[in-house]
Amino acid sequence: FKLGFLLAQKYDLLVLEDLDTEGLIQKGVTRTRRMRLYDSSFSELRRCLEWVFLKRGKTVLAVSAYNTSRECFLCGGINKGLTLEDRVFHCPFCGFTLDRDLNASLVLLKRAGWVPSAVACGASPNTSPSLPRVKKEEARWGFEAGSPAL
Repeated sequence: FKLGFLLAQKYDLLVLEDLDTEGLIQKGVTRTRRMRLYDSSFSELRRCLEWVFLKRGKTVLAVSAYNTSRECFLCGGINKGLTLEDRVFHCPFCGFTLDRDLNASLVLLKRAGWVPSAVACGASPNTSPSLPRVKKEEARWGFEAGSPAL
């Protein structure tokens, strides 16, 4: 609950993947992956975050999880060659490169209706200076250099 209270204190909107973890577990995945999914407690974390945000009168949006990791945040192209082992997203259509998880979170925000200020004012998304780029070693750890640690 501590994380939920910290996030609700700082943000007015919570955007979550509408992820069917039971469906993921029942699909033909390996035993190791099933055990990891059982251990991860996605639904418990989600319930906790939703409860805290709703209790404080904040907005909670569930957005379709379909292809969030494969969709390019900038151009919307789908990188069908991306595998689960690939940690860096590279768009074959526009050349955009970013940590895979960060790209997926930006896709979720975009689906929720958020548009970065540089794109909203008519600038080309491909040349937007406000969009972060990460080096391969930074992408491996899932953070951008200089970003505050949680």
